[in-house]
Parts: sequence; C-alpha cells; structure tokens
Amino acid sequence: MGFRLTSKALGSGILIIAIPLILSAYTHLWNISGFPSIHIDESHYLRRAMLVINGLGPQESASSGYPRTYDHPYFGQLFLGGILKLIGYPRAYFTGISLSSIEMLYIVPRLFMGVLAILDTFILYKIAETRYNRRIAFIAATLFAVMPFMWVLRRVYLENLLMPLLLTSILLAIYSKTSSPKLHVNKNIVILLSGILLGLAIYTKIPTFTFIPLIGSIVYFNSRNKRALITWMLPVLLIPLIWPFYSIVIGQEDLWVHWVFWQTERDKPLLGALYSFFQVDPLIFVCGIAGLVFVTLKKDYFLLGWVGPFLIFSYTIGWVQYFHLILIFPALCIALALLIESANCILIKKKLRLVAPLVTIFFLGFGLLTSTILMIPNVTSVYYQVYAYIATNLPTGKNDVTLIGSHWWDWNSYWITQLVLKKEHAVIDPLFDPDFRTPVKTNNVFFVDDNNFNQAISHRIRGANVEHIRNLYENSKILSVFTDNVTSRNSTMYPFNIYNIMIQGENRPLGKITLRSNY
Repeated sequence: MGFRLTSKALGSGILIIAIPLILSAYTHLWNISGFPSIHIDESHYLRRAMLVINGLGPQESASSGYPRTYDHPYFGQLFLGGILKLIGYPRAYFTGISLSSIEMLYIVPRLFMGVLAILDTFILYKIAETRYNRRIAFIAATLFAVMPFMWVLRRVYLENLLMPLLLTSILLAIYSKTSSPKLHVNKNIVILLSGILLGLAIYTKIPTFTFIPLIGSIVYFNSRNKRALITWMLPVLLIPLIWPFYSIVIGQEDLWVHWVFWQTERDKPLLGALYSFFQVDPLIFVCGIAGLVFVTLKKDYFLLGWVGPFLIFSYTIGWVQYFHLILIFPALCIALALLIESANCILIKKKLRLVAPLVTIFFLGFGLLTSTILMIPNVTSVYYQVYAYIATNLPTGKNDVTLIGSHWWDWNSYWITQLVLKKEHAVIDPLFDPDFRTPVKTNNVFFVDDNNFNQAISHRIRGANVEHIRNLYENSKILSVFTDNVTSRNSTMYPFNIYNIMIQGENRPLGKITLRSNY
C-alpha cells in the first residue's frame, strides 16, 4: 500500500525508527545555547525548579516577590527540579559568575528538553505504528522531528515537560486492547499506568484534562469493561486534586480560586494563537488540518478526539499562546502522514510510481531545510551578557538592593541572582505593579532600562513612589549599555514570520538596554 521505502528497510524496524530519532537529535540539540530566544515563562519554571532543588518545596510563596502563586500545579517543577538535582545542577555546572556559567545555567535545562523531544519522537512513532502502520509512523515521526514548529519544543515549557507523559498515556491506552505482550505486563496494569501518566500530565498543566475523552474512550472500547475505565479514571482525577487539596490544608483556597480564574480571564484568544501557529509553520498547519478532515471523513475519529476537545476548551478561555498548541502538533503530524500516504497510493494507482516518493521527500526535505535555517542565528548572546552583568554587580548585602526594570529582565535574572547566587533582593516590576504602589525600601537600587521600562515610567506622572523612583533613576549612574540588534540583522533568515512571533509577538525588548545603579 502506497510508497514503500524498500523491502529491506521495512524489514528493519531499527533502521526505520533510527532515522527520525537522529533527525530529532539534530533539530533539538544543535545550537541550544543560541536558539531560540529566552522566553519569560522559561525563567518562571526554572525559578520554581530551583525552589525544589533548594528544598523550599513546590509551592511558591507570595513573599518571594512573584505574586501569581497558584497559576499552575506542581508536577512541572517537581519533575524538572528533581531531574536537575540528580545531575548536580546548578553547582556542577556553575563555576562562578561569568558569561559562560550563566549560559550553562540555561544550556543544561534546554539539553534536558531536547532529550525529552527525542523521547517524544520515539513515542509518537510507536503510537502511529500501533494505530496504523510502520510507514505512517516513519513519516509522522520524521515530520514531528523536522517541521519548523518543532523549535517550540526546545524551550523550557510545561507543555514540553508533560508531552512524554501524555504521549505515553495514549500509547498505553492503545496497548490495552490486549494483555500487551510487547510490554509483558497485565492489561489492567497497562490501563492503570496510562491513568497515572495522564494524571501527572494534568498535574503539570490543567488544560491537559481535555485528553480525558480521547484516552478514556480508547480504554473503554478496547476493554469493553466499566471496571477497567474506573481503574484508569481514579488516578486521572485524584492526582491533580492534590493541588487544590494542598491549598485547602494550608488555608489558601481563596488564593487558589483567585489565580485559577485569573488564568482564564486574560485577553489572548485562541484565534490569535492559531494565526501564530500558521505563521510559524503554514505547511503543517494547512496540510495537517486537511489530513485531519480527511481521516475524519473516513470515520477515523482518533485524531479528531485528540485535537477537538483541546481546541474547544481553548476557545472558551481567554489566554492561549501559540506554544500551548504544541500538544496538538503530534496529531497534525500523524494526520499529514496519513494524507501523504493516501496521495502516494493514488499516484501509484495512476502508474506514477516514481512520483510517489517525491511527495514524502518534499515534505520532509522542506521541514529539515527550514528548520536548519531557523536554528543558525544566535539570538541569546545579549541575554547572557545582561544577566551576567546584573549578577556581577548586585551587592551581596542581604536584602539591600531593589531591582527595578521591565518584566523581561527582572524575572529572567531573578532566579539566578536570588536562588543560585543567594544575592537576596527585592523586585519592582511595572507589569505586576503598573501604578508603582510598592515603595523602594532599600538603600541600593539597580535599574534595567529598556524601551518597555521607559514607557512604564513615562506614562505614570503621579504618585509618591513614582516620583521617588524617578529621582532615584535620574541620580543613578550608567554602568553599562548593551544593544540587542542581533535578531534585527538576522530577521531575514527566519522562515515565514517566525521572527515576528518569537521576538516582536512575545514583547521582547529590542534595542538599547542600559544598566544603572545608585551605588
């Protein structure tokens, strides 16, 4: 049926699966220090992982300076922090305050994300192979490894931490049709493990609950047994309940309710995220949706169950970013693989056997080429320079300095200075405190001055704290000036509009960054 690699190649499962894994290693491990740019959310997740590493627990306290204490459950920081602690992070990789050490603090977690992405590629291959066949698995896994949207998997996002849990839960649910001789374990154990993994995925990020209909229906129709479904459902429901239960135990259920609803009330609708997905990877977006429609018309509802509930839920809430859609990326890759295979079958029937392989080669070659071009520039060098300079110049006195600047610099450097270097300091962030109601209580003040910060203080012309901060700013001295123009020079190298999405769409402060202090 359709395009065949060769009979020998198809007979060698190791060779077939090795190709997408090697490509995945290339696209997710090459130039991890220079691409992509550092997103603000990465620093939030690394900060919470450092709390776990330092033995401070998974729940962030409002006294730490970051006000949004209950925005996500705990397994993300427990998972990331646990793995990093096992490999000696950060002490084994941080040899002192230097540019290379600051860079290494980001390289190690991103290396771990690359390993997870390679694991995702393998699990996706097994899902497609078990559900369909080896050819579909090969094409789908290779698309997942090389298409431009893969770059999102290189960042430290909760979606990327939970992806192997989710994919493995789906795979085990599919295996539950039999006693699973491949795993050499009882079917009920497979079902229970599937439920535990999905429960942990939801315990990482709540929107993953939208996969309950897909995986639950697979378990039920494979077993035709309500008891099996209950066995699967118990950990799915009980594990995520640890999060609200903990808030009740410590008497913070009001904070939990407040911040959970806050997550759904921000203004970034699904349509914008879908448009950004299209700009980043129009081929997988358009052809993947076409493949999804195609298999649905053929009454294969597996992929529709994967994508549909997640998109419906995302439509109902007010905050969806393009990287949240990484959870449906594997489904679009499988859908496109099915479409490619069907097109190959049609070409072969029309005696165009030589043309059929070109369809597959075009998609895979296009993805590999654009992803390679995408990963060439270094877009992080200024970030590391600024973080290293802040770390070097903050005083060591306990709580004797306040860092004032835009959200991007305050929190991207905070986890390094506060939790790695133990240089305790306060933070005033115009994003969290637009009216500057927080007074400066320290003798020393360190400013990170960029366009975003300038706009914040120029638009606030009243208030005692604002005037005080302005006076401190005007009487501070310039320590150093950095210019972030690397991305501007290399923006033409980016395929499609990835530059606009990754830099401008994320409100990354470009141009001049001035570091100042009053000491």
